[in-house]
Amino acid sequence: MSMNFEDYQKDAKTWLHQLCDYLGIDDEQKAGRIFKAVLHAIRDRIPSGEAVHLAAQLPVIWKGIYFDGFTLHNAPVRIRDEEQWLEFIRSKDAFAANADFPTLDHTYYAFQDVMNFLRDHISEGQYNQIAQALHSEIEVPA
Repeated sequence: MSMNFEDYQKDAKTWLHQLCDYLGIDDEQKAGRIFKAVLHAIRDRIPSGEAVHLAAQLPVIWKGIYFDGFTLHNAPVRIRDEEQWLEFIRSKDAFAANADFPTLDHTYYAFQDVMNFLRDHISEGQYNQIAQALHSEIEVPA
């Protein structure tokens, strides 16, 4: 089996271009940071087994970004309400949070857009498992 890095890059860029459309922005760097922040928040909020199942559906390069800094944990990060969830997402974009998520409203809409993107790019079963793993007060697109 050959390693075709050009195809991996193409797949990752295709997702990034499509994500820009979902977010309604042209800035690929910003879209990438937003996607990474939301993916990392989801990864740390859902059980480890589910996190691995989600990764299996990501393009190879996004899979590497997704697992960057990942630590297996016995229990998911505890989230008490939607505001805490949105702050948790912002915390995953440490250096650019104020630019990418200037308010919690921006964070909310970015999260919704990323979830809509994921709903359209991963299996329905995986999407539903992620949605169920998030706190019941967190609004997830159906």
